[in-house]
Amino acid sequence: MRTLANVLRAASLPVGALIGLWTAHLTSLPSSYRCPTNAFCLPLNFYFKPTFAIWQSALFGAGAAVVLLLMSFAMRRLPRARPLKAA
Repeated sequence: MRTLANVLRAASLPVGALIGLWTAHLTSLPSSYRCPTNAFCLPLNFYFKPTFAIWQSALFGAGAAVVLLLMSFAMRRLPRARPLKAA
């Protein structure tokens, strides 16, 4: 259990950073986009907008890191199993 708690504690920061970066890179096409029928349309990657604001991405990453840290603390506090003594 201590090994798992140490792994969770060590992984909390990288996982939080990856979650934050992943949500920062999520994009979507605005629903108001309409390509004119008789006009040349630019490639769609010019029209993609970020799904989440930067502060939201940072909050998601920090939340993931905190969840992993709390899980590592919970793993540390679990009681150890002891063998029963036969009577």
